[in-house]
Amino acid sequence: MTGPSDRPIRRSDWLLVALCSLVVFVLAHRLGLVSPYVVNDDVRQQLFWMARWLDPALYPPDFLSEYAAAYVPAGVKALYFGAAAGFGLDPLAFSKLLTGALFVVLALALYGLGATLEGPVLGWFAAAMAWSMPYFLKNISGGLSRAFAGPLLALFLLAWMRRSGRGMAWVLLLEAAAIPYIAILCAGCACLDALLARLTDRPAAPFPSRPGHGLVLAAAGVAVFAMNHDLAAKGYGPLAGRAVLAAGPEFTAAGRLDLYPLPNPFLDLLYWPFEGIGLFLEWGLVPGIVSLAVLAPVLWLGARRAPWRELAAKARPAAMLLAGSLGLYVLARAIALALFVPDRYISYTINLLYALLLAVCLRHALAGLLSRPGAAVGLILLAVGFGSWRLTGVGLYDYRPDAPLYAAVAALPRDAVLAGNARDMDNVLTFGRRNVVATFELAHPWSTGAWKVMLPRLAHQAEAYYAKDPTTVREFARVYDVDWMVVREADYEAAALARGPLFAPLDAGIRELAGLPGNFALLDAAEFPYTSPEPGVRLVDVRAAAPGRP
Repeated sequence: MTGPSDRPIRRSDWLLVALCSLVVFVLAHRLGLVSPYVVNDDVRQQLFWMARWLDPALYPPDFLSEYAAAYVPAGVKALYFGAAAGFGLDPLAFSKLLTGALFVVLALALYGLGATLEGPVLGWFAAAMAWSMPYFLKNISGGLSRAFAGPLLALFLLAWMRRSGRGMAWVLLLEAAAIPYIAILCAGCACLDALLARLTDRPAAPFPSRPGHGLVLAAAGVAVFAMNHDLAAKGYGPLAGRAVLAAGPEFTAAGRLDLYPLPNPFLDLLYWPFEGIGLFLEWGLVPGIVSLAVLAPVLWLGARRAPWRELAAKARPAAMLLAGSLGLYVLARAIALALFVPDRYISYTINLLYALLLAVCLRHALAGLLSRPGAAVGLILLAVGFGSWRLTGVGLYDYRPDAPLYAAVAALPRDAVLAGNARDMDNVLTFGRRNVVATFELAHPWSTGAWKVMLPRLAHQAEAYYAKDPTTVREFARVYDVDWMVVREADYEAAALARGPLFAPLDAGIRELAGLPGNFALLDAAEFPYTSPEPGVRLVDVRAAAPGRP
């Protein structure tokens, strides 16, 4: 880093960036790497069913596992299947390895972007932004479909800046297989650039520029269409439209999703990105504002020193990516949710470009310091240390407290079906590895076909869970072939009911049930004997309580 910005990029630079990024990830996600119960929360809705590849007796076919499988893009499925079938890797364990690999890829792509714009010094600063901004690892965590969005978008922009049509084509195909809406974004932006290049006297765009590129666009389009068509053909779609958003309380802040009214664009474009730049998430509002205030003069100094004219000459792809992202964002808001959640078309682009801008400003603000012996190494070590601290636990949730419950569930027959509070069922499904009736994470109101099945299940499960009449529980167990119910005693306390036991529109019905005279049926040990795998949690055998069950 002490050499001039235009010195050649060495292979050792890439290796050191990869090594530093790996160190940051291992230190930041150390708890997740050593515990199977510390995972990204969305892992529980997308990966659980893949355990069938290691043990075919797990998860007999049912609505939840089939919907979850249809929801995961083909490229992600193929990667996990290869890890399971080829190496015997458990999907939950592999998700953590994949998270680390994608994080390293992102940092390398950012290094490449900085080095392409100016040189390896800026490349190092850009890589450090991957270590310092929680947004990236938060979305990569879990190794899910969305984990590919940031790294592949950065790789696409890198290939674009290097005018590698072949690189853009390969990345676009990977996006179509792993994260379809980013493929739509990148294809649209590249085609917009190609069109404007034809209408002006600018050099031709690198992609699409050859007949083969048309085939790549067609293949990517077919892959995206095939997934959407498959979801619709299986009865899970279509995506909710604006009329459904406006009518459904599940889309409000009180419901399952806080999507409607659509957020102010100010939040998407400025507030949330800057929340991840300042220390708002770690220390709160006032320290966050102070951290931005301290950073502001440094960035201002760097902005005054930076060679913007030279950088702008290479930044046309970034400008076109921003323009295309804004256009798709506006369109997605206008026809929400036909193109899925609108902010997905702008948030990755905005944070990527903010990272590059921050890197440019910091690199030139610290130019004098970099000329001192040892300063470059010191800055790298400081960035690694800061990133390891700031990213600690980002995107991870600790589900270890209920480990005894998971062990008790895992000891049940493999074809057992469980029910209970939907918020507990995600963990029972994932860590206990037994089918359940309905879960919180797989309650997707945006998939209108799936929601028509899921909402009655959630309502019936809640009705049985909070019932005062034992007959209601027995009838529920009979209808859904439920074998055991997980009962958390704290769920019946007045404070839990007051703060919202589930989400709208189900909360009102639950409170109404709780207000009926009598005691909660599932807390009656005479009617429903139980074992207690951990204090305050009951595992109730309802097989004998469901007349007519085989």
